[in-house]
Amino acid sequence: MKSDDTPWITPQVRDLAWACFSPPLLQVETLGYSAGPAELILTRERRQWLSRLDREPAALLDSLAQNPARRLGLYYEQLWHFFLTQDPDLELIAHNLPVRTRNSTVGEFDCLYYCHQRERYFHLELAVKFYLGHRTHTTTETDSQWREWLGANTVDRLERKLDRLLKHQIRLGQHPLAREILADLGIENPGREIALRGALFQPAADALPAPLGYNPMVPMQYWYTLAHWQQQADPHATYALPDRLLWLSALCSQRPLGAAAITQHLTAHFAQGGHPQLVVRLNSEGHEDERYFITHAQWPAPS
Repeated sequence: MKSDDTPWITPQVRDLAWACFSPPLLQVETLGYSAGPAELILTRERRQWLSRLDREPAALLDSLAQNPARRLGLYYEQLWHFFLTQDPDLELIAHNLPVRTRNSTVGEFDCLYYCHQRERYFHLELAVKFYLGHRTHTTTETDSQWREWLGANTVDRLERKLDRLLKHQIRLGQHPLAREILADLGIENPGREIALRGALFQPAADALPAPLGYNPMVPMQYWYTLAHWQQQADPHATYALPDRLLWLSALCSQRPLGAAAITQHLTAHFAQGGHPQLVVRLNSEGHEDERYFITHAQWPAPS
């Protein structure tokens, strides 16, 4: 995830390009479920649109400001909604559309859109995830287990997310009530797509093989305990601790911190029971060179 992956300068435009056009985290079409990736490629026309937006980003910034996101997943969804409303080949029919019985919610369509080029409606589910590997079962297997990939808070796990995404969320259109809603919109048998973005961070001290379905186009990255990182950190390098909403595209400008400042901050953070932190090493221009997570010594056990 280098800083020169995209030519755009505006952070939100870089995030938009990453959200909609970076490689999917998993090759969901290989997992035996009737769903595939969002097949919306970065064409020359879309590159030109992103470049125009980079020069004049007011439309994107105004759209995001209408409902400022506090969670990364919501921000990711907002970027997708903007793209689906702006692209001339696409038409956003609905987003976050609930399917309810009298007493409960069955589920929610993340996005329903029409693709003029493919002449078809699509149900698109959106998710962005960053998981850290922790060996619990894999020994000599060629694939790690989905349950061995945990969110920083250890509650969210790749296994649980895929179970819900593939067995419930993307199948929502099969529910009788959902079919009625789709019919009211003039939609019958929509294609099913998943836009799952993110990264996997394997333990630097005990590297795991990739899990089943992992997309090799997404670079595998690493996590370190603080003590391990201190042993190998370059004292002359500069780093950044990006806020969670800055986790998507490569950082292109951040206030640099030295290794000592990172150590001081994380020592205090973990002493208060804090979760693993994303750390970015910067190049001489203050742009991202590499990223990794740093954890406390006992992770995934509580500190």
